Amino acid sequence: MTETAIPNAAQLAQDPYNVHNLVYFPFHGLAGCIRTTLILSDEQHKFTFVDFASWRAEKQLTPLGHVPVLREETKCGKTLELAEISAIEHFLANRAGLLGKDCWEESQIKMFLSSTHALITFLVHTVVQSPKDTHPAFLDRFKKTNLPEWIRFHEAHLKSNGSNGHYVGDQLSIADIKTASVLEHLIHLCGDDIQISEELTPAIMAVKTNLEKDPKYAEWRASEQYQQLTAANARFFGF
Repeated sequence: MTETAIPNAAQLAQDPYNVHNLVYFPFHGLAGCIRTTLILSDEQHKFTFVDFASWRAEKQLTPLGHVPVLREETKCGKTLELAEISAIEHFLANRAGLLGKDCWEESQIKMFLSSTHALITFLVHTVVQSPKDTHPAFLDRFKKTNLPEWIRFHEAHLKSNGSNGHYVGDQLSIADIKTASVLEHLIHLCGDDIQISEELTPAIMAVKTNLEKDPKYAEWRASEQYQQLTAANARFFGF
């Protein structure tokens, strides 16, 4: 009698029947791109929301003491855990074919993905979480330095790619999803100090507009759950 071979972690991670269980707080925060990627993937997924009251105890059970955490729930009953936003984004993008056609396209996509992640991470960790007395100064610096620089370089690149709503070629990538997922928050944050718009940054806005044509994304943004996450984001972060 031949024993059934036990799949290794690499085989389990690539199984199309896995359920992707994203564990994160009940707001968009830094997980908007991950949630959107799961929505667009057509793969089985669910969102597990961390309760703030029990987080101190739960964090000890995560791989690195923070969320988001992606739990790959396999059909054999074993669960694989992956932490760190970039690692989760790369993993899901690889499964969904969102990393281009070759190694150079993949590197370009990851470059712009990393740039946008650095921007939004700086905003959350340096500006939002700064002491109240220094918050206005940090926010002013972000609006006058960090954000304009990101806009300048991304708008120029997107124009050079034909202003077609994609960072690389003419196919959807994880870099497109990342930018589209943060734009509404950046626009809200700027308020009357408009820096991102159809008139000022048409190539950047084309990324958002292009993704909004996808019925699955449009349905997700119109859902009650998305609206609840947006409202919670505004209460917690201010944008």
